[in-house]
Amino acid sequence: MALWSAPLVADRVALVTGGAGSIAAASCRALADHGADVVVVDIDAGRTADVVAEVEARGRRALGVVADLTVDGAVDAMVAQAIEAFGRIDILVNALGHHLSLAAPFEESTEEGWDALYRINLLHVLQASRAVVPGMKERGWGRIVNFSSVEGIRAMPNAAPYTAFKGAIDSFTKSLGVEVAGSGIRVNAVAVDKTRSHQVNFYEQPAEYDRHIPVWVPAGHLADADEVAAVVLFLCSELSGWIVGQTIAADGGTLSAGGWYPTPTRWTNSPLLHQYYDDDPSTNEGRPPTFR
Repeated sequence: MALWSAPLVADRVALVTGGAGSIAAASCRALADHGADVVVVDIDAGRTADVVAEVEARGRRALGVVADLTVDGAVDAMVAQAIEAFGRIDILVNALGHHLSLAAPFEESTEEGWDALYRINLLHVLQASRAVVPGMKERGWGRIVNFSSVEGIRAMPNAAPYTAFKGAIDSFTKSLGVEVAGSGIRVNAVAVDKTRSHQVNFYEQPAEYDRHIPVWVPAGHLADADEVAAVVLFLCSELSGWIVGQTIAADGGTLSAGGWYPTPTRWTNSPLLHQYYDDDPSTNEGRPPTFR
């Protein structure tokens, strides 16, 4: 029987950190749709309860854990709650991460800012992975999916500490992936870009900006969270059995196509057409205008 003719993660137990965020919540729903019970971990109690209800509405068991995973001891407590409720953790999705709006020239960054970015983007990934690997090894199966960013692969000006930690996730994914592959565990990552998310306020953009999207994204649209969740589901399933230590860019082609551009006022990865093109975007009928 083809793997895709049945639920992809039937009767697995998944733990999703940052689980009430837009993409992580979509991942929780996708995992539940394909047969998994889900532990939803987030600092926002209201949104956590909403995602738990969505999982349960799909006929699967769910546990909500409200926690700040940047606090010492919080990750171990989270794992203990999950194992007490479900007996094991088969799938770990390390979705928690944030830029913390700390963009600044590197010489203006602070050690306090570095530590905050480290704790919310990398430390808990190491801690949670260390906590679940022994059980996965014992059972001979496991999936760890780390959320990275295209900014960990390309340069992001004025965000060197943030991109350093995202790049570290990619390196950690490679090394741990190779280390535990022989035990039936697959460790991979998803690098996200241009996805509508409540975390990135820019994507709640004025409607008149929509005409610029085909310039920003080769795929022609900003992603919905479900489009990225589909990649997460794939990496959590048997379908990814031959993929080890890889970071998959779920970005609509932005990483392959280009990067950041300097303007008179700031660096941007989302140039506005009227700043860079001769043609009037209101009259080009959707055709890419001529670059000046």
